[in-house]
Amino acid sequence: MNGAGWGGSEEQWYQLALYYAKLKTRTAVVFFYWPEKEEKIIALKEAGCQVYLLPQKTKSIFYKLNLSRELNKIPFREFEYAYINQGGWEDVLHSPFKKLNKKLPPYLLSFHNYQSGSRLSTNKLMLLKDWVKNASLNISDAKKTFEVLEKDLGINISRKKVMHNPITFPVPASASPYPKNENVKLIMLAALDVERKAQDVLIETLSSNKWKERNWVLELYGAGRDEKFLEQLIQSKKLQHKILLKGHTHQVQDVLFQANLILQCTRIDALPISFTEAMAMARPCLVSNVGDMPLWVNDQNGFICNDVSIQALDKTLEIAWQSKHLWENMGKEAFRTFKQMYAEPYLENLASVIEHSHANPSRIQ
Repeated sequence: MNGAGWGGSEEQWYQLALYYAKLKTRTAVVFFYWPEKEEKIIALKEAGCQVYLLPQKTKSIFYKLNLSRELNKIPFREFEYAYINQGGWEDVLHSPFKKLNKKLPPYLLSFHNYQSGSRLSTNKLMLLKDWVKNASLNISDAKKTFEVLEKDLGINISRKKVMHNPITFPVPASASPYPKNENVKLIMLAALDVERKAQDVLIETLSSNKWKERNWVLELYGAGRDEKFLEQLIQSKKLQHKILLKGHTHQVQDVLFQANLILQCTRIDALPISFTEAMAMARPCLVSNVGDMPLWVNDQNGFICNDVSIQALDKTLEIAWQSKHLWENMGKEAFRTFKQMYAEPYLENLASVIEHSHANPSRIQ
């Protein structure tokens, strides 16, 4: 990722690198430097990883040249296997990465999002097909990603595997106690990017008199380009006392522990890590009908909003609000669903999949 300091899509490669380094396997990591990554960099180095930092994006006309130079210094062929992480689904199509696969040892290609209806130029489509075809394994955190790539772009992905991203805290042994808050606490953890995460629709929905009169508070956790816009929108709707911008948090488990209902009614998502972490903490979720979230949510453990609009969100929120007395039991059911869907022990399972694909690339389906 080079558009933000850190994201849920990076947890997979990060935790895997730590896992192998601690096994005393020679492990190197390559990623863009951001100040927000300092703690991660320290942890990787202390575990024994070799860290190669690529320059953070600038407006300099020499940026891509400098980036290419740094990339060319990395001895990829000295390693037995490479894991190529994409924060989205077509990151590898941009210079200087588009032909990097020619310089790699056998590699795995990961996808962490999708965009229905997307189109690629003939050249980029050929590049993506080449990346996919020559990967010993293609993995995604959502089944939906593969479906969209195959349907919309006509890409045949013969070696593929769905592997959800790991949560950032140990899996609880049992369902977490449900909080008895005086004001209902609604929580959303997502980048402040309204094009993808639709926080503006949520704020507009909750600005009606009906919602203003009810006893709730909404905490929006995250950082991003639309922070100022959302702050102004909250002020314009006179909701400063009910909707709070809390910024980025490293204490996700503590935040979720205090929540009554998690909101993830977004426009673009595959399987956001904040959503699976909420279910791990036995909290019911209200989600949109995108990505693989509907494969995890049903009317026993949460709520699905079929359209990201004020009207549809208001309707679904109303159904949820009238069911508040069921939220605690729905949270327990969410935890049971999580335990059924989540691969444990996660890192051992992921490592096994990767090692099997490396040894038998033609057998992965």
